[in-house]
Amino acid sequence: MDRLTGRMQKVERLALRVIFFLIIFTGCATKEAVKSVPEEEILKERVTTYWNYKIHEEFDKSYEYELPLYRKKVSMVRYIKGINTTVLKWLGAKVDMITREDSSAIVDLTLRIQMRLPGLKDAGHDAMIKEKWVKVEGMWYHVPEGYAGS
Repeated sequence: MDRLTGRMQKVERLALRVIFFLIIFTGCATKEAVKSVPEEEILKERVTTYWNYKIHEEFDKSYEYELPLYRKKVSMVRYIKGINTTVLKWLGAKVDMITREDSSAIVDLTLRIQMRLPGLKDAGHDAMIKEKWVKVEGMWYHVPEGYAGS
């Protein structure tokens, strides 16, 4: 019985070492994979997701991409009301260029927009815009146009 118990303990220790090694190895591999993604790609993905929410009128979700200081001052209800009063409907968005400096960036976009006015038939047209995005605590956020932060 002692020999069997000794063998079982050795197998258990070996299994624990293998599990520990796998946990450490996969954790490092994940961190390296995240580090290897260029910051511009991370931002581009975030901008694209933000605009897809706005295009699909999921404003409660796009609100979460707005600068945290802005969200402290502007409620989600006020944010959505502001969007619903616009005469524009967003049909599509494409990131053209990102100019990044440390934790801020200017994103050049082409928006496919349509005017929502009674009696006007608008098939849609493209508009070029520039947006400011900032990185706060490791996450990129949209800075609303005209937001001064005070």
